[in-house]
Amino acid sequence: MKNELIIFDCFGVIFGEIAPIFFERYFSDEEAAILKDNFFIPADLGEVTTDELFEKIAEELNMDKERIIKEWNELIVLNEKIIPVIEKLKTEYTVILLSNAPLGFVEKLMKEYNLERLFDKTFISCNLKMSKPNPAIYKHCVNSFDKKFDKIYMIDDNIKNLEPLPQLGITPVHFTGIEKMLEDLQ
Repeated sequence: MKNELIIFDCFGVIFGEIAPIFFERYFSDEEAAILKDNFFIPADLGEVTTDELFEKIAEELNMDKERIIKEWNELIVLNEKIIPVIEKLKTEYTVILLSNAPLGFVEKLMKEYNLERLFDKTFISCNLKMSKPNPAIYKHCVNSFDKKFDKIYMIDDNIKNLEPLPQLGITPVHFTGIEKMLEDLQ
């Protein structure tokens, strides 16, 4: 087994994106950016619950919260092709999950899709009260192990989340597809 760590993002890598697709339906890019700052950043930091997040979105859209939740859940799409790839990587590397997400959301998906087994550890921003791209969250994940890794990779579809990594000694891998990801891990 290699003494290397691979950190996977959740949305945009293991699951498809949800929030950007949902917001595209109802808001302009400018409105979506404001809502992200006002609603999602506090949820990702654990300052509001998932339920409160959906209440705020429902209020903003003047829609029933249950309808919002139903639409949101319909957007959940597992990238099934990446599961066997992570299973194989886990035989050679230490593999963890790091996601920006509101309380309970990722955990629910991990159980529902039986994905917990894929990761040695799971880190969710709301539980840590910090989110990507804050360098402290990456340091926390790496320092949670009692060993020093020879190489560390972070796989994320969001370039912004990858920007601080080189200064931390972490190799950024911009996820655009499985084949390219595997090439970047070589």
